[in-house]
Amino acid sequence: MAAHPPGTAPTPSRLRRAALAVAGLVTAAALAAPVTAAQAADFPPNPTTKSGYTLDFDEEFDGTTLNSAKWLDSYLPHWTSTPANAKARYTVADGVLTERLDADTPAWNAQYDGTVKISSIQSYEKDWWHRFNSSMPNDHHEPDFNGYSTKYGYFEIRAKNSNVGGGGHQAMWLVGTDDTTSANANSEIDMIETFFSKPNNWRIAAYGWSDPNFLSSWYLSDAAVPSGSPTTEYHVYGMDWTPTQLNFYYDNQLYKTINDAPNSPMGMILGLYTDAGSGVHNDTWPKTWNVDYIRVFKNNAGYPEPYQRIKNHQTGQYLNIENKTGNVQYGNVPATYWSSQWSKETTGDGYTRYRNRWTGEYMNTTTADAVVHYGSLPATDARSQWTEEAVSGYTRLKNRSTGTYAHTENLTGNLQHGAAPSTWWTGQWTFEPAS
Repeated sequence: MAAHPPGTAPTPSRLRRAALAVAGLVTAAALAAPVTAAQAADFPPNPTTKSGYTLDFDEEFDGTTLNSAKWLDSYLPHWTSTPANAKARYTVADGVLTERLDADTPAWNAQYDGTVKISSIQSYEKDWWHRFNSSMPNDHHEPDFNGYSTKYGYFEIRAKNSNVGGGGHQAMWLVGTDDTTSANANSEIDMIETFFSKPNNWRIAAYGWSDPNFLSSWYLSDAAVPSGSPTTEYHVYGMDWTPTQLNFYYDNQLYKTINDAPNSPMGMILGLYTDAGSGVHNDTWPKTWNVDYIRVFKNNAGYPEPYQRIKNHQTGQYLNIENKTGNVQYGNVPATYWSSQWSKETTGDGYTRYRNRWTGEYMNTTTADAVVHYGSLPATDARSQWTEEAVSGYTRLKNRSTGTYAHTENLTGNLQHGAAPSTWWTGQWTFEPAS
């Protein structure tokens, strides 16, 4: 990632329609084999309470129909001249949503999305929303709908994946809602985008779509889950979306991390697909995906500014790692440079860590020298833990490991640490929201 976002991001092709190699297809014999019941191996539902969080959205799929106040049972209908083909096929029964594709499910938007078949619901709808094909016009106006959109939170879904093999995938993803123009430069987080052909994997993807505050190139992870059988058992998939990170959890255990995050509200889409980037379908029908619940929690501590710049009282200059020397430096770098933007992370025992946006590395000290460095240190390493002390409207930064303070006293260009008195302006700092 560049130290500062490029002026113009390259126009990406749609990930779901990218030419991806699809390997490991399930054989016809395997498809015909009976599936052994695996109820005992299902990961149990989590409670609707979560320590330190408040439940903000709760969909348990009770009853026999979708809650029309929360969900639109159609996929991006404003893009297609055949909106009836965008209608989802599904059932709600016994507390489970089952989305379904049948042999006679039509292409949802044949003119601009080929033979792609979709059965999908969404919590948000607006003309121009989610423009994944830049040549695709908004076909017609659809009524605005906002069953649920939000910024930040812990998203949790309990689901059992499709077990049909061939080309296709199930997905839960979030799309930004800020840009309502025809450009629709809104971020995308594919919390789940798992291919039928890789039944034991969890595929995660994300992209900024010209949003300057999120990834400028695709992030993609497609790896095996730590345990269990996702197509014959229910498992819990979580994503903690904070202003600076996306942390993904499998059965409540940390699985993957993206060291960046969108900073605008997003709506949810939940669907089942074939003939997209996951490959051409086979002739096993119906194809189904079972979802037990979807929940969103909000952190009771709130969500701080996404990134901040750290300004010295004496010099008026900002901490940065623009030259990548391994040392934290200070200078007059532009506010848009990611090398001068830092996020604050609080440890379990109350200390603060400062993570650089450009590299994802943490400010730290060592007794070997008097220079403050940056590197990939774990949260438990005291060298990367700091205490903020208030003095005369400014903040002093005290390192836990060395007990010393960050300062610029010798004007070397490198951030130093030492026994700086509280009256030294060189050891006093302010925090400013990043551009």
